[in-house]
Amino acid sequence: MENETQAKKLSPSPSPSPSPNLNNVTKEKQKNSDKKKNKKKYQFEFCKVCKLNHDQGRRHNYLPNHIKSLSSFLSRFQSKLSDIRFFLKNPSFLRPEHASRNRLWCVFCDSDIDEVGSSFACCNAINHLASVNHLKNLKDFLWKYGGGKDRVDSFSISEADLAKWEKKCKSLKSEAASEGSRGLLIGHSNGMRDIRHPIQNYLRLALFYMMLIRILLRAHKWIQIHGV
Repeated sequence: MENETQAKKLSPSPSPSPSPNLNNVTKEKQKNSDKKKNKKKYQFEFCKVCKLNHDQGRRHNYLPNHIKSLSSFLSRFQSKLSDIRFFLKNPSFLRPEHASRNRLWCVFCDSDIDEVGSSFACCNAINHLASVNHLKNLKDFLWKYGGGKDRVDSFSISEADLAKWEKKCKSLKSEAASEGSRGLLIGHSNGMRDIRHPIQNYLRLALFYMMLIRILLRAHKWIQIHGV
């Protein structure tokens, strides 16, 4: 018995089972969460610049094809703005029959701006490009698709330029109003002349007949006296 007791004392106690490493568990959880985030981040979305669906996330903006498409996309819209900027500096009246031809599709706001009922060329387009809503949509577009926020001024109109344009439009309206009043006065005076001229012609004709009658009477008397 003593030998068995000594053997039990000498035999080593079984080592406890190793506990899992907490760092490894944390890393695995982090990997799983990252995978979930990546799946959410790279869901399919439509690129209006390239006109295709992709699941590349923000990396899509740095692809050569996207950069090339974005450059041509912005250049086309900027060329359309050249006419608007011309009329921004040189306001001119818009004839009603030309209103349907003056229209702009804003690629940043996805809206069609027409000039039906406008007094000046590109009036509605100028006000749209200077609006707060357009500026917000423009910044969102440049952030989402690239192009640089330093190009905001290239695709919008500042408040200062809008104020200058409005001032020029007011002066044009006042000039047109003054010219219109002059035209009415001239037309009125011409009408009076048109009325006076027939009366004057009638009086002249009556005087001519009176003089002719006198001459004939004198000639008749002279014939009677001289017996011719």
